Amino acid sequence: MELQRQLGLPTAILVVVASMIGTGIFITTGELLAMTHSALVILILWIVALIVAVTGSLCYAELAAMWPDVGGEYVYLKKTFGLLPSFLTGWISLVIGFTACVAITSITVAEYLHQFFNSVYGAGSAITVFFANPWNKKIFGSCIILFFGAVHILGVRTGGFVQNVLTVMKLLIIVSLVGFGAYYIDWSQVGRLVEVYEETGISSSGTANGTGIPVMGLALLIVMFSYTGWNGASYLAGEIKNPEKNLPRALLIGTIVTSVLYLLLNIVFILSAPGADLMGQKAIGAVATRSLFGPGVSSFFTLAIALILLSSISVEIMIGPRVYYAMAKDKMLFSSLGSVSERFKTPAFAVSLQVVLSIFYVFIGNSTILMEYMGFALGIFPVVTVIGLIYMRVKHPEIPRPFKVPFFPVLPLIFIFISLFMLIAGFLAWTSTSKFALLVVVAGVPVFYLWRWVMGRRHPVPQVIAPCQSCVEEAE
Repeated sequence: MELQRQLGLPTAILVVVASMIGTGIFITTGELLAMTHSALVILILWIVALIVAVTGSLCYAELAAMWPDVGGEYVYLKKTFGLLPSFLTGWISLVIGFTACVAITSITVAEYLHQFFNSVYGAGSAITVFFANPWNKKIFGSCIILFFGAVHILGVRTGGFVQNVLTVMKLLIIVSLVGFGAYYIDWSQVGRLVEVYEETGISSSGTANGTGIPVMGLALLIVMFSYTGWNGASYLAGEIKNPEKNLPRALLIGTIVTSVLYLLLNIVFILSAPGADLMGQKAIGAVATRSLFGPGVSSFFTLAIALILLSSISVEIMIGPRVYYAMAKDKMLFSSLGSVSERFKTPAFAVSLQVVLSIFYVFIGNSTILMEYMGFALGIFPVVTVIGLIYMRVKHPEIPRPFKVPFFPVLPLIFIFISLFMLIAGFLAWTSTSKFALLVVVAGVPVFYLWRWVMGRRHPVPQVIAPCQSCVEEAE
């Protein structure tokens, strides 16, 4: 049994929004102010990030319309460069990309709830004491993962409905923050948007600050962490109705809506308080709301962040298993992961695998460190994917393309150039972690060949290099 096309355009758009909006927007602006000392530079960086996300979404839209199958860039790399590159992106997704992200976010939800109950009921209350215990946080986080795992096993429409509700709540919270923030802001202080802050030497992360090119590249890389997920709908391409039209629309609309909200939120944050109060603040969202609305409203904003994160957990559990499903169909993982529940019409085993691995990361307690190490690796494969798009345009222009990137090859080259600039800056700033990330990617190569050898002893497996002619035939 195969996955069925049950998701419409609204769900696809909300998946992109839910994938993008996480904690990043609420923790990065203060750190960036400490690095660059300029509110105007911060806004420019967010605009540049918007350009990267929009050009990337347009490139993925072309590929998704060509090959509307579940799996996202795993599928696109398989069609363009063969199974090895596609296996490596799936390897990173399985080992760290989706699984550890779910674990981190679930623990963060528990932490925000602890802060909320502490501010409302006090440190001595039973519920505050419960959430103060690290093991209780892990248990609670695991229960959240199990709940959303069950939701996304019980049916695509059920999971889609829950995801839509959570994402709409997320949007309402952010739009309310922007709206009420704009009302309470002292607009006579609009000059803060072009303010240059006094040098403080070193940012809170220990990264040297200033306005040099390396610092700008690193700052842009940090901003792009908040844009992760702009390609979210592509992972569900095989379950979206009329994908040739709906996928490009979902990727573009979802990315633009989120990017506009990001810009508006940054304006609210920067105008909410003097620059000295914002620089280096990791919880800039809490600082801004406390300054604008007072401590009472700020406490409930903490609860709102927890609700926002629930949507992020749900969408990661929704889209991650589609990669494992696609890999299993190519015999790159256990065949059971490529099966679909006859009753629920969902990849139940693939969802279960993500749940188990995520809970494992919750309890080993090192997932945050692993995500820091893998941030560099996760940025490699979108670049390779867009290079593949250019390659296929030149090498195989005869393949039908229901949607084409406008202004080709300018927009893909813009995406590639800025992305490489960020990766180089990240490597120079975080050399040890970046080297480790590359080592983990390379470690996937022997795993790939070992797996193929084991599977080859049982039954034939696909060729390492996917024949481009087959791509033409499938597209036709």
